[in-house]
Order: sequence, then C-alpha cells, then structure tokens
Amino acid sequence: MAATGTRDTSNLTARRYDVSGVITLLDVDQFPLLAILTNAGKDIVTNKGKAMKKEVATDSEFKWYEDAFGTRTITSTTGQTGKSNAGAITLVLASDNGAFVSVGDVVYIPSLKYMYEVTGVSTDTLTLTAERGGDTTGSLDLSSLTIWIIGNANAEGAGLRTLKGTAPTEKVGYTQIFRTPFGVTETSKNTTTLIKENDLDYQRRKKGIEHATDIERSFFFGKLKKDTTGTHPKRYTQGIINAISTYASANVDTEAEFDAFLENAFAHGSPEKYAFCSPTFLSQIDQWAKNKLQVMQNANTYGVRILQYVTPHGTLNLIKHKLLTGTPFGNYIVVTDMVNLTYKYLQNRDSKLLTNRQSPGDDELVEEYLTECGLKIALESTHAVASKAAL
Repeated sequence: MAATGTRDTSNLTARRYDVSGVITLLDVDQFPLLAILTNAGKDIVTNKGKAMKKEVATDSEFKWYEDAFGTRTITSTTGQTGKSNAGAITLVLASDNGAFVSVGDVVYIPSLKYMYEVTGVSTDTLTLTAERGGDTTGSLDLSSLTIWIIGNANAEGAGLRTLKGTAPTEKVGYTQIFRTPFGVTETSKNTTTLIKENDLDYQRRKKGIEHATDIERSFFFGKLKKDTTGTHPKRYTQGIINAISTYASANVDTEAEFDAFLENAFAHGSPEKYAFCSPTFLSQIDQWAKNKLQVMQNANTYGVRILQYVTPHGTLNLIKHKLLTGTPFGNYIVVTDMVNLTYKYLQNRDSKLLTNRQSPGDDELVEEYLTECGLKIALESTHAVASKAAL
C-alpha cells in the first residue's frame, strides 16, 4: 500500500507489544478466609500435613450441637415494687429467665448493692426474702434491673436442691455446589503466544482464582437456605456476616467506641481472633493504633499479610479484605474466632479441576472447577461485626 509522510507506530506490522512474561493476577489476597481455613496446619512449602480447619462431611447437610453454661445474669421487668427489708417481695423476670433460677439461689442487684434469697419460683415470677443486708427501709423499685445469681445458701441438713440444666441445641449447615467452567478451542490451546503460558494454562489459573473468590464471597455474604422447589435440592451455605447477631455494632467511628466493641468481641471464645477489615476500617484502626501494629512474621500467614494489634482484651490479627467494599460493607470489620469456623466439604467433592467436559466431537477443550463445600459457624457469640456507619 502506498503511503506518504513520516511513519509512526500505526504503520508497524508484526508489532511485538511489551507484554510481561506472565500475566499478573490478584491471588490469595482475594480470598484470605478461605486460604487460612484450608491451609491451617499445613506446611506451606511441601503442602504436607493436616488442614486443621478443614473437615470432610458425609452428608450435604452437616449438623452439630451447641451448649452453654446456665446464665448467671437475669433481668427484671417493669413495675415491681416491694419492701426492701420487711416481708416477701414478688419479682417478675423477663421471659424465660426464670428457667435459670432455683429456690435457695442468692441474687444480687449490682446497681443497688442489695442481696436477696429466692424462696419461690413460678415460671418467670420469683418470691424473694427481705433484703439480706437488713439495712434498708421503705419501698424499693425493682423494675428493669440487671440481677446476678451469686450462688446459693442452704440450711444444715437440707435436702437436695431442684435439678436444673441446659439442653444442647442442634445446628445445621449446608454444602453449596460451586462450578466454574471455562474452555478454549484446540487452535487456541496450541497457538504460541508472547507470554510463557498458553491460553489454557492461563484460563486454568485465572478461573481457579475466580472459583476460590466465589466461595469466599459466599462465606462472607451468604445466607443459609435449602430450595426444594426444583427437580433436585439446591443448598446455600451460611455466611459469617449474616450469622452474627449477638455482637453487631453500628456507628463505631471513634477509638473509645472501638475499644467498647472489642470488649464484646473478646467476651467469649479465644484470646486471639482474626479481623477481616475493609480498607476504610483498617485505615481508621491505623490512625488509632499508631506504632502499635506489628506485621505477623511466621508461616501461619499462608501468603496473607496480617497485622497484629494487641489489646487489653486479646490479640487481634488484622487482615485487609478487598471484598469488603461499597455500601455498606466498605465500612465493616468482621471479627472471627477461627477455633469456631470450619471449612466443610462433602466427601470426594473438595475442590477439583475436572477435564474433558466438552461434548464428544467438539473441536475444543472444556474444563471446570467444582467444589461442594460449606462454612460451619459454631458458637455465634464468639464472633462479632462492626461498621463505621449503619450495619
């Protein structure tokens, strides 16, 4: 073709573009929770050893039981008034609180520093003795109070007290089927490109990361559901954010509010927990904790950058999570007790690359990643979630 004027790059043919040897992709920082759960206990170099937070399930519906100590903190309802040092006092408790109280229990009202003994229990209505200190007079408003059970008192030679206890609660989780198919033509597979890996190898690596990221998303944002409206059941695993209800705090935007949140986050469970932070929340912690954050330097990080924040309540391992973004999750921090989280996979259905999924006779190669797994979230009150804004 005839051309005039100065030649520029648009005139070049067979141009060799500046392409890196290997296409750069985001890796483990896309799915840090999944990485920690499936690699905990393994040697990261040899990949040998047992993943301590990874368990096989023999059924797509896995169950476990949870129990707790009988509560020693109860609350009263409104309108209960009685003499503090003369005669019996009737006290109505909040619903179901009476199940934890027995005749002979000694109860203490911390806000008033008064102590009583329980002489009768009828569902959620208690009969109390006069105040055991004997130094108060007049009427006493016992409405809307926190009450502690501080033990029990028994006379010499007394018979056996009423037997009371707690019953284990059955919990259920589901394994969810995740599928990520991909394919290339045989021509594309066998074409030499300017990068070190052919198109099939590239798609395998890229789709593997996408597959793991999809599981990670469900482990954070999923809701427990079993759909039986179709020909076959479809199950959805529970995500950690939607599972947390006991310690869920909105508008945590000052250091004092964050400290109060941590008191709750470490109220139960392990003294060391993992906090998955949105970039915004992590930046805020960095401002509060100047010179207090230390980079975790050991093999248990599994390629995940972890900052340790030592608090009076426990050690918080901070991980920036790129999936916590947008509204509302861009303001979130999710604190997890890894002792009570488990990656459950149906037997023979852990993550696999399945090859030759194309139809016979097709001049292409189709493969897919397939995983049937779920997240077991035990003891919900050992986890916590907070946001700088609304939850």
